[in-house]
Amino acid sequence: MASSQDSKIIALNYLKEQIITCAMPPGSSININDIAAKLNISKTPVREALLELQYENYITVIPRKKTIVSRISLKDLEYVYDARSLIEIHIISNISLGDIKKHKEMLTALRKEWQELELVEQTKDTYITFLQADLQFHTSLIQLCENPHLVHFCQELIYKSQRFWYMALFNNEVDRVRNEHLQILESLLQGDPVKAAGFERKHISASKALSILSD
Repeated sequence: MASSQDSKIIALNYLKEQIITCAMPPGSSININDIAAKLNISKTPVREALLELQYENYITVIPRKKTIVSRISLKDLEYVYDARSLIEIHIISNISLGDIKKHKEMLTALRKEWQELELVEQTKDTYITFLQADLQFHTSLIQLCENPHLVHFCQELIYKSQRFWYMALFNNEVDRVRNEHLQILESLLQGDPVKAAGFERKHISASKALSILSD
C-alpha cells in the first residue's frame, strides 16, 4: 500500500499533468472526492497536493466555495517568458566545453530527434507529440547545468508556458520552432555555447511574441 507521501506525489503528478495539458482547462472546478476516487487514494494527500499547486499558482481556492484551475493572463505569460529568458540563456551561455563533451551523446540524439520529428500533418495528436518533444528539448538543455534547484525552478516556468500552447492548439509555428531548436543544438555541438545562447534568446523572444499575439 502506498504511503501518504507516495499518494501525495501521485496526486500532485496527476493534477499537474491534467492542468498543464489543459485536460483540466483554466477556470474548471476541481473536486477532491472525484480525484481521490479516480486515483484510489484518500482525500488527505489530494488536499496536500492542492496546497502545493496553490502555492505554485496552478490553482485558485475560492474560500467556502470551490477550487478552480487558475486562469492564464497576458501578464502571466510575459512574466513567465521574461524569467525563462533570463535563466535559460544564462544556463546555455555558461555551459563549458567539458559539459558539452560529457553530454555530446544526449545532444546528438536530441538533434536527430528534431531532424526526424514528423510535423507535416497538423492534427491534435501530432501537435501534442510536438509539445511533448518541445518540453523534453528545453528540459534536457537546462539539465546540462546539473544544478537541481535551478533545474526545478526553470522546469516549472516551462510547464507554465506550455499550458498556453496546449490551450491554443495549432497556433504554434512548429517548423520555426524546429529550425530554432536545431540552431541551438548545432551551436552547442560545435562547441559554441555563446552562439547557442544567442539563438535561445531569439527563440524565446519569438515564442513570447507569438503567445501574446495569440492570446
